[in-house]
Amino acid sequence: MGQRVSGVGAVEAFSVGLPWRVVMPDGEHAAASSFLRELAASDCSPSTLRSYAFDLLRWFRFLDGCFVGWERAERSDVREFVEFLRQAPNPQRLRRRPESAAPGSVNMATGKPVLSASYAARTINHQLSVLFGFYEHVCAAGLGPLVNPVPAQRGRHGGRLHAHHNPAAPFAAHRRGAYRQKSPRPVWRAIPDDAADRLFGVLRTNRDRALVSFYLSSGVRASELLGVRHCDLDAGRNTLTVVSKGSRNRETVPASVDSFVWLALYLAERPPPVADGPVWWTLRGTPRPLTYHTMRAVLNRANAALGTNWTLHDFRHTAAARMVSDPAFTLVDVQTVLRHASVTTTQIYTQPRLEDLVGKVLEHYARPAPPPTAIEPGYDDRAVRELLGLDR
Repeated sequence: MGQRVSGVGAVEAFSVGLPWRVVMPDGEHAAASSFLRELAASDCSPSTLRSYAFDLLRWFRFLDGCFVGWERAERSDVREFVEFLRQAPNPQRLRRRPESAAPGSVNMATGKPVLSASYAARTINHQLSVLFGFYEHVCAAGLGPLVNPVPAQRGRHGGRLHAHHNPAAPFAAHRRGAYRQKSPRPVWRAIPDDAADRLFGVLRTNRDRALVSFYLSSGVRASELLGVRHCDLDAGRNTLTVVSKGSRNRETVPASVDSFVWLALYLAERPPPVADGPVWWTLRGTPRPLTYHTMRAVLNRANAALGTNWTLHDFRHTAAARMVSDPAFTLVDVQTVLRHASVTTTQIYTQPRLEDLVGKVLEHYARPAPPPTAIEPGYDDRAVRELLGLDR
């Protein structure tokens, strides 16, 4: 089934108008651009438009390999597409540095599972959500079929899933829609202190040490820290200002003193090419602003040296776990630092992990049993037992 997918089309960036567009061999895909323009007008970020454009391109390529026009796609085509995604290799996984462990196994150093070579369940569900929104738009605009071929994901009463959700309440369980995959329960993965020290020890430059120190102390997301400019740093207050991923608001986040010390060492070795430009730059060849993929390559080199499979987002989990374990922090404090929209998201870090309970379980069984209850010598043993009903 994987041979059906063609290599036609591409997602291209444009400097004027719509920033990302799906371009097929015959030119710009009009229906896809119409859908992306709706998203752009709804204040979706360029990164979201890029992600949706690639989802549409994957669908168009699949239909092209099946010799089916996108406007003539039926529910059976959506089913075949899901079957293809469940077994086809993910090109993004193939581009990453191969790990010694087999996909689906567990890394013995970190306890984290090795990513599967195929598409993840969340990726498939996201793909279906994008296609459902795309066909809803083209059906309403009269650009495509009369009926949406993608099954809807509805709530209990037929409305939009999680509509009017109370942020203070947990999300209610719902029935999965057709072709939606079972998503694993989100599990946070913090780096132990000794493992973090070993990881920090194999970093090669002060720039990398400054980055990891900021990640571990502030809990900012990977892309948020890489977008920091010199005007966003305040060494006197030990804070930095980042553009939050979801709201895109500029928010101030505290960081450790050590982070600014490593930053000073990095800037002393490598003065910034632009006075008020980005803080993080490449160190080889012509200076370029550091990107997410370059930073992930830095972490992959450290993982290869240690035999681990930590990710950039594990730094955020680690910072959250350290704050939650500190009695000086309340849960709302941690929510504010991490900038979570709902406190239920922050509550994930209060759930103990199974590997953290292993020591407690072993200690429980190693603890000697308490001695049986004895009666003081000054009391009549038979009378006390009769009074308490111990002989029954």
